[in-house]
Amino acid sequence: MAAAPQELEMMGRFKSLFAHWTRGLKLRLASDRYHPEQHYMRGPGPKTKAKIASRQSIREQ
Repeated sequence: MAAAPQELEMMGRFKSLFAHWTRGLKLRLASDRYHPEQHYMRGPGPKTKAKIASRQSIREQ
């Protein structure tokens, strides 16, 4: 049983719409990469502060 021309046209439109949607999704995912400036930690962290404190206590002795 062959598909009616109307059904083929609908399938073509669906394929086109799906291709357009996936292209847009791929672009959004590709452009949404890691941005280090959003994760930048200002100042020394707790480990660095602990190291500095231990060095200072050793010097004082």
